[in-house]
Amino acid sequence: MTPRPERMASRTSLALVLSVAVIGGAFLWQHTRGPKHDRYVLINETSSHDFDLALRMSLKLAEKKSGIENALVLLPALPEGKTIEGTASELFSKLRIGARHDDRGILYLYSVKDNLLKIEVSYALEGEITDSYCGHMEDAARTYMLSEVPQDFLSELIITTNLRGMGSKIEPASKQRPEWLNAEFLSGGAGALVHGYSKSLDDYTRAIQHLPQAQLSEFRASMDANTTLQRYLLSLELGVGDPRLPLLTEGSRIFRAAVPRDESQQKRIFEFFQAATPYRLVYANDLALLVPQPGKSNLPFVLRRATDGLWYVDEPKSWTYFHRFEDDVDFLVKYADNPFLPQLRAMGMPQMESAVYGNHARTPARPAYPFALAQAVDAMEYRIRAAPNDAANYASLGDLYLFEMNWITKAIAYYEKAESLAPNELEYRWRLMDLYLNDSRADKMLAELKFLSEHLPKDTDTRAWYEYYKKEYDFSD
Repeated sequence: MTPRPERMASRTSLALVLSVAVIGGAFLWQHTRGPKHDRYVLINETSSHDFDLALRMSLKLAEKKSGIENALVLLPALPEGKTIEGTASELFSKLRIGARHDDRGILYLYSVKDNLLKIEVSYALEGEITDSYCGHMEDAARTYMLSEVPQDFLSELIITTNLRGMGSKIEPASKQRPEWLNAEFLSGGAGALVHGYSKSLDDYTRAIQHLPQAQLSEFRASMDANTTLQRYLLSLELGVGDPRLPLLTEGSRIFRAAVPRDESQQKRIFEFFQAATPYRLVYANDLALLVPQPGKSNLPFVLRRATDGLWYVDEPKSWTYFHRFEDDVDFLVKYADNPFLPQLRAMGMPQMESAVYGNHARTPARPAYPFALAQAVDAMEYRIRAAPNDAANYASLGDLYLFEMNWITKAIAYYEKAESLAPNELEYRWRLMDLYLNDSRADKMLAELKFLSEHLPKDTDTRAWYEYYKKEYDFSD
């Protein structure tokens, strides 16, 4: 989550990539000897601190919205001989969470090695943030903290819990493991994740192929774009998060496997989109866009026409072509070459005066669909092996992972390599800045934005964006 500057957009959700570290001595108790602590409490005793700034920003924004003090503690493992319940209770007391807000406080404690989450709430909030709700979310963490991008779970956890603390009933009351999710696949990922291993495309493809059978025939793609959309909306209404939906592009299936979706998430997306009716369907070459009414909290849905005339839902394009701020409602276009931008302007949609990144970065050319993702990845990897010092090859593979699958961690790895080979290629830096924002790597995002502002001295917008974010992420006071 991130605050919104005047024009800069970022889909920053709370990201967390943790690794197991050796616990030494008194670990975090050095932070809790007295009642005084930082205003936004983040104690991270793991070996990874790439996301500390983004985590602290999420705590700040949650407090501003709800008036509740939120604290996050990340441990590599629980202290020897202690339970997570006892550890959370002791920390809550020592840190005096909620003392600044009339006993309205929430502590989120996560232990990596144990893969356990504990939510501790103050007495003043127990009527709204119930034991039952906390138990559901703590159980859900055992699944979602092992996914490719656990930030989606953590972001929703903080948002949902604070809304409940405010008395809002907008958010679903619980989360649960998606029906389709293969337990063996997740358990294999548990040890892999905490040791820093990233799953491969083959891993996800095999996981999708081995999912339990389901009645999916009613969710097939159609020659009519609107028919495909109605079937897709029905799947959301029913809470179907299965990545095997026949109407999804192959990249969308990989996206869903990397970021599991449960019933409550899908139903919530449907409810938000239903509240934005009547929506409009517009076309641009081989793409179609379902546009919600303005003033509602939604991203548009993107469809893609295959060479056989069938229309498929392309979920990654919704995230990579468009953006919606966490603290705003109307979506924005990210790139000036977005094929729908002229039509969105003609429709009078808000925030369409300019694209977020303008012409600084572009969308890659779309291959005709369908095509085999695995073969496309193999072909690009072959080009990299043949010319290992060609930065463009790494950038192209990064774009394939990003725009076809929205696989952010893979895209970052390849763009970092491209940037290292061509450090003065500003388009690579724009892409990395966006990727770091999406992955909540605030330090690296700021570094890229600083470089861009220094190398674009006449670009006052870029300089203003950098100064804004630098100030917002300054917690020195």
